Amino acid sequence: MKLRSITMSDVRQFSRQVHVGDIRDGLNVLSAPNEAGKSTLFDAIHALFFIPHRSSKIAPLRPDIGGNPQITIEIELPDGMHRLTKIWGRGKLAEVARDGRLIAKGDEAEAFISGLTLPADEGGPAGLLWVRQGVTALDEGSNKELKAAYQARRDLMSSVTGEFESLTGGKRMDRALTKAQADLDALVTQRGAKAGGAYDAALKNVAQLFGEHEALSARAQLLQEALKTRRAQRQMLRDLTDPAEVEARNTRLTEAIAAFEAATRHADALRVAQAEFSRAEAAQSDAAQQLSRHQKTAAAVAKLQKDLSAAQPRADAAQAAVTAAKSALTDARNETELARDARRTADQRLQTALRAAARTAQLERHKALTDAVTEASDLIARLPDLRRAAQAGPDAKTAQVIDSAEQDLRLAQHLAAAAAPHIAVHYASEDSPRVTLDGKDMDADAPLPVHRATTLHLPGIGDLVVTPGEAQDAPEQLAQAQRRLADLLNESQMPSASAARAAARDRQLAESELQSVLAHLKRVAPNGVEALKSEADALMSGIPEPSEIDPDTAQSDVNIAAQAYDKAQIKLETARVHLDASEQAHLRATLARDNLSERLTEAKTVLDELPDIQLLRENCEAAQHALDLAQQALANLSNNAPNLDAARTARDRAADVVRNAEAEIAKLNVAIARSDATIETQAGDGVEEDLAEVDEQLTSARETVALFEQEIAVLRCLIAALVTAQSAARDRYFAPVLAELRPMLRLLWPDAELRFDGDSLLPSALIRDGQEDPIGTLSGGTREQIALLVRLAFARLLAGQGNHAPVILDDALVYTDDDRIEQMFNALHGQSGDLQILVFSCRNRALRALGGHMLSLAPGAPDEG
Repeated sequence: MKLRSITMSDVRQFSRQVHVGDIRDGLNVLSAPNEAGKSTLFDAIHALFFIPHRSSKIAPLRPDIGGNPQITIEIELPDGMHRLTKIWGRGKLAEVARDGRLIAKGDEAEAFISGLTLPADEGGPAGLLWVRQGVTALDEGSNKELKAAYQARRDLMSSVTGEFESLTGGKRMDRALTKAQADLDALVTQRGAKAGGAYDAALKNVAQLFGEHEALSARAQLLQEALKTRRAQRQMLRDLTDPAEVEARNTRLTEAIAAFEAATRHADALRVAQAEFSRAEAAQSDAAQQLSRHQKTAAAVAKLQKDLSAAQPRADAAQAAVTAAKSALTDARNETELARDARRTADQRLQTALRAAARTAQLERHKALTDAVTEASDLIARLPDLRRAAQAGPDAKTAQVIDSAEQDLRLAQHLAAAAAPHIAVHYASEDSPRVTLDGKDMDADAPLPVHRATTLHLPGIGDLVVTPGEAQDAPEQLAQAQRRLADLLNESQMPSASAARAAARDRQLAESELQSVLAHLKRVAPNGVEALKSEADALMSGIPEPSEIDPDTAQSDVNIAAQAYDKAQIKLETARVHLDASEQAHLRATLARDNLSERLTEAKTVLDELPDIQLLRENCEAAQHALDLAQQALANLSNNAPNLDAARTARDRAADVVRNAEAEIAKLNVAIARSDATIETQAGDGVEEDLAEVDEQLTSARETVALFEQEIAVLRCLIAALVTAQSAARDRYFAPVLAELRPMLRLLWPDAELRFDGDSLLPSALIRDGQEDPIGTLSGGTREQIALLVRLAFARLLAGQGNHAPVILDDALVYTDDDRIEQMFNALHGQSGDLQILVFSCRNRALRALGGHMLSLAPGAPDEG
């Protein structure tokens, strides 16, 4: 079966007829934006094949404004072209025509259509090959849809490879695998030995005996270690209590104590000498500081006297500069006042001249305002008529609704004429009596539609009454369209649709002219006519008197006066700056002189309070002599000083040796007693005989565990062999689909393979570069690419059996990136030679690189192009 065209009307957003034609073999592409109707087209195809025409489950396809969905699909079968038509709702029907001749209607047509392909929920191939928007993976959908898809895959694979029993390798293999697994489960689980089982009991027995063996071994080892330890302890005790060793330890301690006491006495003498040296050093430093202070103070007094002698002339010169600057500032102020008065007089004369010159401009502005008042008044007078015209007649939206209703009426008239029975008269000759209808002769060979009961008068025979059936919807639709148009015209008070359009155009022109007049009025009188009048009256009341003063002469006088004033201002500002600088210089000189005087007085006071300099020199020499004597005494003691820290360390070490030896002797006596008790206890319990008996029992228990482990290994080996055999059978089962899939798969990933699950009959893992990735861990784009390639492989298997079914994909590549989509396009092109593929997508830019035959949704019936 191959699709050739699709026509539909009253399906969702398509209240009028749309058509997709020229669907060819191979790859067909319909690329359009979102909401253009691609998914509606997909659902329309599904509805025609799988929803009976008498079904009430068509509401999702019916438009919001109501209507009766109608879908027609042309398909090519081996015996010719077929036209399948279904209408739901009022006037419901199902028809099948072959090569233009009707071959089935109603239930027979439904049976014919159902025989073309099983529904998806009954395992039909559409569940595999027709991918609706948002469902790209193979394991998506409801439980019913998933079960139906599994049945479709199983039926297809079984028909290609033989009975489904070959997938498992036979019932006997299943029974053997079940028995081996049951025996293995009785012994172990995935976590280890099964609790309560024989293998678990054997392991526990070994663990118990092993624990006893370990405990006995530890006790025997403890006995041996105790004997060895006691021998070593007794030898250590003999060494520590040897009299010669004891005397040597005590002698070393006595000598170390004496050496430490001598070092302590020498250190005390050294500390006394250090203190004397520090006191002498402090006294010498104090005497030197007092002498240095006296010398520095005397030098400062001499320098301050010299600086004060030089500061007084500078202060006097600064005072004279201040007096001169004040005199210059007074002169500059007087000159500035005179220049300001001259400029003010020149400005007044200039303003008088300018007001007189502005008289002409004010008169011209008054005339312009008067003209604007006249023009604005004329525009205001036109506004009432324009507003009435802009509100008369229907607006553009109402006219558009009336126009649409008129188009609907014409369509209903066309449909009614097409659906109604027709009457045509064929006269035997030109002289034959004329058949009349409503008193008028009927023309020859002119078909006349009959919408109601009609009476024809046949001369010489009588009257012929023609009554059309009541099952047709077209007359009712025509009447509804007529009533709707009449209601709209009555509501808008228009005699006809053309009159409504003309009135709407007149209203639109009036609205445009009204807006133009309002805009012009806004430009002429932005604040209203009264504002223009007020401005004109204000101009007339403020027009100045004429003057004989020349504006240019007055302006020249103003410029000269302004220049004189600016020069006076500069001179005044310069005088102010000079005065400020002179006052600051005078202030600095005065402050410097006073500061020097105060500092000189303070320095003389300090110098008078200090001791005589000769006495300070003698004190400094005596302190230096005392410091030299103390330093020599300290050096003599430091050169011969013993090492106090070394003496202390030697004393402490000798004492530690004596204490440690005494403590070790006490510990050894206690340890030897403990070893004696341990040896006596362990030797009396027969631990070595018990160890030999438990060792024999442990060897037997381990042999039992080894037998169980051998049995477990044999069972696992058997199960692995059975699973391998089943896997080989599954590989043979999936060989046909893998053979179709492998070339397409390697367009994306060289040397890649897919592993199928024998239970779900779906891909379970992708193998690339030796790495096996479960399908669930792959990215969304990779999963949708694999799903699409698997669908194409199933389609090729169907085609190989002579059951050609079109592949329909509605936005099936949502997550695929730009690089990978190129390879997917190659795969689609590669399979389109043997398959018919329809791709619906909103990705206009990406689909440009796909190629194939481009389809489009066109308004109208097929014969309308």
